[in-house]
Amino acid sequence: MIKRIFAVLLPAVLLTVPSQSWALLRMGLKAGVNLADVHASNSQVSYSVKPGIIIGPMVEIPVSPGGLMAVRGELLYVQKGAETKQSGQKGKLLIDEMVLAPFLVFYLSPSSVRPFLEGGPEFGLNTLAKSKSDGTTRNIGPQWSDHNTSLNLGAGILFPFGAGDLVVDARYNLGLSDLTVGGGGATTKTNGIQIFLGYNFLKL
Repeated sequence: MIKRIFAVLLPAVLLTVPSQSWALLRMGLKAGVNLADVHASNSQVSYSVKPGIIIGPMVEIPVSPGGLMAVRGELLYVQKGAETKQSGQKGKLLIDEMVLAPFLVFYLSPSSVRPFLEGGPEFGLNTLAKSKSDGTTRNIGPQWSDHNTSLNLGAGILFPFGAGDLVVDARYNLGLSDLTVGGGGATTKTNGIQIFLGYNFLKL
């Protein structure tokens, strides 16, 4: 009996979900700005926000009926680092990473305009580590970890635009890894507020 009731109710429920939400895959590109900062302890250097760019592809696959929950993967080039100040001298910490960011995405509405919450880890591979001050750029790769792990938490909105979807989202990137190598007790972690504009040009 329960199976028969379920067999009758399930199609009725599915018919109430707009067809736009049944895309099996979304693929696109996104770009934005990273208001990058560094949190350090036991350090003689003070840090402040330095803007950087973010760009890369994204792929999203729904994992629940109606697409209200999805898994999204992003492969991004991210400029991190910070403005620096030490003994009155200003400079910059230049840190670039290629990051893989898998997300769980929770859509708050099945309609065509879909606000969402997102969260997940981020795994970064260091591609550049330099410091710049007084007109001199110095390689600090040997003192900086090759790998970085972070946590992303954010929100956004997706809405139809042309043949695809526009995606606007913002998130906080919290660094979990101490990136200082041989720092003598100092710890250094990256942080940032990230703001994106993306476009899903493929929907299947």
